[in-house]
Amino acid sequence: MASAQKPIMTAAMRHLSKTGIEALRPQRLSDTSLRWRRPLVSRRKAADLRKASISEGTFGSFNPETGKGWDPQWDIEVYNARGNIPSIRRPKRHKRERNRENRAVKIESLLSEADDKIESYRKDMKEKKPDKGVETLFKRLMRGGNLK
Repeated sequence: MASAQKPIMTAAMRHLSKTGIEALRPQRLSDTSLRWRRPLVSRRKAADLRKASISEGTFGSFNPETGKGWDPQWDIEVYNARGNIPSIRRPKRHKRERNRENRAVKIESLLSEADDKIESYRKDMKEKKPDKGVETLFKRLMRGGNLK
């Protein structure tokens, strides 16, 4: 016979189910003391739990028995220092991946002009060469060239 097992709860889930929003707040040791105690659940762990509840689809409700979910009221406490609630945005990717379409368009436009450029380059090189004849042969031999 299989017995029903209780779901595994992390310490952060346990603190949130036991004390709620107070687990996210730092607390003063006493009314007269200037010393503070850190929150029971750190902001990093709270952000991880929030993200996990969004991916599981349990965002908006919290079940204290299972420790699943995230109460939207906790967002105000967790993100009040920055004043904004982060959204899940797509990954930035590498620059070569982001600029791939622009590079393809640029290469295609340069390739369409390439035949004309090659033709004009060959024409210019041909015009730079001296004319064949006795005079050019004599000049080449005087500079120490061979008889080819």
